[in-house]
Amino acid sequence: MDLPFETGEDDGGEGETLASTVLVVDDEPVVLDICARLLEREADLVVMVAASAEEALPLLREQRVDVLVTDKNLPGMGGVELVAQARELQPTLEALMITAYASSESVIAAFAAGASDYILKPFDDLRVLRAKVRAALERRSAGARGREQAREVAREAAALLAAGRDAPERAYEALEDQLRAYEESSRLGLEGRVAVVGSPAAQGALVEAGFDVRVVSPTSPDLESVDVVVVETGDPQWRALAERLQRRPPDVLLLASPQADLGDLLEAITLRMDLVGYGSTQGASALPEKVRMLLLRRGVQRAQDQLADALAAFRRSISSATG
Repeated sequence: MDLPFETGEDDGGEGETLASTVLVVDDEPVVLDICARLLEREADLVVMVAASAEEALPLLREQRVDVLVTDKNLPGMGGVELVAQARELQPTLEALMITAYASSESVIAAFAAGASDYILKPFDDLRVLRAKVRAALERRSAGARGREQAREVAREAAALLAAGRDAPERAYEALEDQLRAYEESSRLGLEGRVAVVGSPAAQGALVEAGFDVRVVSPTSPDLESVDVVVVETGDPQWRALAERLQRRPPDVLLLASPQADLGDLLEAITLRMDLVGYGSTQGASALPEKVRMLLLRRGVQRAQDQLADALAAFRRSISSATG
């Protein structure tokens, strides 16, 4: 796979690039032209366009794409299916869905497929499109930085262990244990505490899937000590709860019922809440997987932090032993 403007070392990692690639897919030539002209003004963006999902898929198979911007209603394969296939081909890709006919069902479907944001057209302000693409690129870059930092910590830990440097046995064993825990963290995902606000059905689905779940009130102080909080759009206090927890430790997952108001869903996106459809068989099956992914992300971050602490302690113990 060709990566444009590759500047990273050839060490098997992802490398860094001077340009990010945005793929815009829409069957309206005027929309493609507007999006391309707007985004090509950004010196660090490479813009590709396609008039259909069928045209876009070969590009996704052959080149790295950082952000996919696609219309929902396309001839042939639709935008939701395109997003799902794009995420299978490139899991770290960010996807934005655009449409002129938004509905609660379409927003839920887009997020279930892997979209991370939604844009309504006609574009009242073109700066919104540019800002949303920029935000998507920042999310992707933050994820890439985290993965590279994790790899660097793991590489240094493994190198120190392999070198057999003299250190107290306790520090050596602690580093070895944390390295093993970090390597195993990506295979876990059920570890962590989940709180459900007022939804016995959601609790039942998560308990059946093997999660540690508790049901709490919206005002419970326990909400700030769990890993994931699940709340439904049917709860009149969900918005106040999301705002209260926005800068607190837990991830907040909003279950959107088929009757959810479109304005509420778009506000949830603005609050950077994770969103999943619920109230159907498909929604019930999607909930445990979404929670698993949130717990996995947090588990990997915890393992990375603990490994970094153990590595720092190991370095200190080497210095003490040789000082």
